[in-house]
Amino acid sequence: MAEYPSTAQTLIELLSCAVNETECKLSPEEVDFDELYTLSKAHEVRSAVAFALESAGIADRRFTQAKLKAKRKLGLFDIEREKICEKLSDAGIWYLPLKGIVMKEFYPRYGMREMSDNDILCDSTKMPQVREIMESLGYTCESYGEWNHDVYQKPPTLDFEMHHSLFKESDAPLLGKYYENVFDRLTHKGGCEYAFTDEDFYIYMLAHTYKHFSNSGTGLRPLLDIYVYLTTHPELDLVYIAREVEILRLTEFERITRDLARKLFDKEKLSEEDRELLPLFLDSSLYGTVEQQKYNRLTRLLDGRDTKRSKTRYFFNRVFLNGDQLEKHYPFFAKNKWLLPILYLYRPFKGLFRRPKEIMRETKDIVGYRSPKRKL
Repeated sequence: MAEYPSTAQTLIELLSCAVNETECKLSPEEVDFDELYTLSKAHEVRSAVAFALESAGIADRRFTQAKLKAKRKLGLFDIEREKICEKLSDAGIWYLPLKGIVMKEFYPRYGMREMSDNDILCDSTKMPQVREIMESLGYTCESYGEWNHDVYQKPPTLDFEMHHSLFKESDAPLLGKYYENVFDRLTHKGGCEYAFTDEDFYIYMLAHTYKHFSNSGTGLRPLLDIYVYLTTHPELDLVYIAREVEILRLTEFERITRDLARKLFDKEKLSEEDRELLPLFLDSSLYGTVEQQKYNRLTRLLDGRDTKRSKTRYFFNRVFLNGDQLEKHYPFFAKNKWLLPILYLYRPFKGLFRRPKEIMRETKDIVGYRSPKRKL
């Protein structure tokens, strides 16, 4: 991995040592701890790095504090989640713990897997009751009915996202459709608690990673999660997984991310394909960047093509709306298509008058767009 910055190499080495519980042979003189901390924080893996540094006999105050904070926060989440789930059960509301709530159990040490919030899927028909329960436990509702989850917060650092669906169909239509009747895919754990099968949890984790990756990008932690999950679940039904990810059109993404995760944290040599993909994870924070989000949006709009023809077609479609876009934004003209020439003259002048800077910026972005080296 000599072609990548030394701090990134060090971070990956430390994460591998942490999750495999191997002694990290690292000299403090070789490390820029300021850069390492900044990068670890961006990818939300400071606690895992702290465990690895300790195995090398290296004590850094910032990493030690991050680990202690992660363990305290995890303890608070565990206590609060037990109260919430008990209330949900008393009300007869089925629920499904998601993401980090499940993944943290597969890391070798308590607190190694950081969590900024807890995600729980609930019976979508009972969200008003869920809100009553959360507020009765002292939570403030920060967002309700706006997304596919409602947000509840309690000082000092507790943040719960109570989902009524796994994906918002307008953001990820195929994923939304696949998980539309998610209850049929769940297994009953007891009471009102449900869980994915081991295979379906992996598929959901992959789908969630892809959603972030294809939107604004994502960091190293999802790769670490994939590695930890696969190493702790060696008997997964790979035939079933292959069939389902094909339905989701994620076959290539699953193969490449699985191979990259394994090679990174098993310290194997990367292929040319891996070296092309790794910067897409390294250069993003855990939740991606605004720049990557804009680039991915342009890639979707232009279908990854930077030809004059594709860009001309884009501008044509922006001016001459049709189909769903016409119905949504100009229903009057959709019903009276004989008036469309008026609309096509009106829209460009309205845009130039009301938001000239946005139009110039969009034009510049489209003209300057270049296809990605690799398309997933």
